[in-house]
Amino acid sequence: MRSAWIAATVALVGVGALAVADEPARDDRGWTAVEGGGVAIGLADVLSGGGPYRAPDLNIPLIGSGAAAADLDELVVGPTLLFYYSASCPHCQEVAPEVARLAQRLDGQVAVIGIASGSNSGSDVRAFENEYDLKFPNWRDFTRKYASANEIASTPTVFLVRPTEEGFETLAEYRPFPGGFGVVAEIQARALLGEDPFGAFEEGHYAGTQACGACHVHEYSSWGLTHHSTAYWTLYEREEAENPECIACHVVGFGKPSGFELEQYRSAVADVGCEACHGPAGPHAGERKPVATARDACVTCHDADHSIQFTVDKGLPHIDHFRAAPMSPEAFRAAREDVVQGRAARPLLAFPDGANLGSKACAECHSEQTASWKKSPHAGALKTLKGKGSHKDVACVRCHAVKKIDDPATPKDFHAGGVGCESCHGPGEQHVAAKGGTENIVGLGASCPECVIEAICTRCHTPEQDNDWNLKEALPKVGH
Repeated sequence: MRSAWIAATVALVGVGALAVADEPARDDRGWTAVEGGGVAIGLADVLSGGGPYRAPDLNIPLIGSGAAAADLDELVVGPTLLFYYSASCPHCQEVAPEVARLAQRLDGQVAVIGIASGSNSGSDVRAFENEYDLKFPNWRDFTRKYASANEIASTPTVFLVRPTEEGFETLAEYRPFPGGFGVVAEIQARALLGEDPFGAFEEGHYAGTQACGACHVHEYSSWGLTHHSTAYWTLYEREEAENPECIACHVVGFGKPSGFELEQYRSAVADVGCEACHGPAGPHAGERKPVATARDACVTCHDADHSIQFTVDKGLPHIDHFRAAPMSPEAFRAAREDVVQGRAARPLLAFPDGANLGSKACAECHSEQTASWKKSPHAGALKTLKGKGSHKDVACVRCHAVKKIDDPATPKDFHAGGVGCESCHGPGEQHVAAKGGTENIVGLGASCPECVIEAICTRCHTPEQDNDWNLKEALPKVGH
């Protein structure tokens, strides 16, 4: 499952961008500066339908779910959405509720016709209709000519077509129709028919991150380079995907109408998508929310219990909405794979400023904790290097001792005593000078979630260096 998900999610977000040699300019948020702003660069394509497309071949005989027969070209009498599917296809099952809802939204403006593939029986189609409460007519491509004549290679596929004086034309097509694209199809249908395209957005209704990405191409691609884009999957890896306390901060709209529901791992609102910060439908429905509202959303999850010394100013550069814009496709894919594979840096491990003083300074006030630490594997970490003959290799010492200076060049630039207190709690200079306090040191007490502690541990306990390391097994060994 993991390998399949990686392959799918790496391909999902990529955008063909231009390669640049120089470091891009930054704005006051720390985001990549893009000429013209770069916001919603895909809007024109969405509004135009992305065509032109070849004319559809609708001279196709069909059989209805009730065994009636008809020719498709006689069924299409006005603007029509053709939903081609297979009842057994999991992707079709996934989007069926969206298509059903789209049919209701477009009622009176655009007809919807379901066309099941030739491998489906009449009972298959009837069961599919009932399961997803499809109110539009469904037919079977029993000759398979519809799929063949229109070069359909996958399910589900959706065409928006209409009659012309010469026959028929295709206004928009989706090969395949992805989950979360119902609102995009409605935007296109409205625009192509001269209606207000943004009437497709509903106040309080989540559209899904993929829908945002249809117009906001740079923003969507750049989101794919953030840890937000894999937030839900991390819960599966930690066997917490059914834990409501965790889920709420790893998806969009959990517990709210049209928001994330338990066990819907393929949902368009899985992961921390656009609407987690910008609200349902972003700024496109209802009263436009101020920028401060999006900033305020950060601390609803990045609070004192779940993030280390977090501030919005620290976090903002790491959700750069335009990072992907100047990247080559090759650079983008490599960066995306790093995120998906868990190799990407976690820059929000922002310890307080100041110098590391060494564990002896901590012992003056925390004698009991220091005594416990001395019995832990961390205390003897530096000695293990001597046994391997690598105690003079700075690259190794970095994870076996506490550094004295920011950029250590020799083993003398590290404190003796192995992996000391400040390796996990951050520099103690401010804490010692103030003779205590919680705002000047990182506390990892009993209330701290394992995922926060893990972010610290895995700076050194990487798959390359410690492949058998397990957080739940390791934590009791360093308890103090």
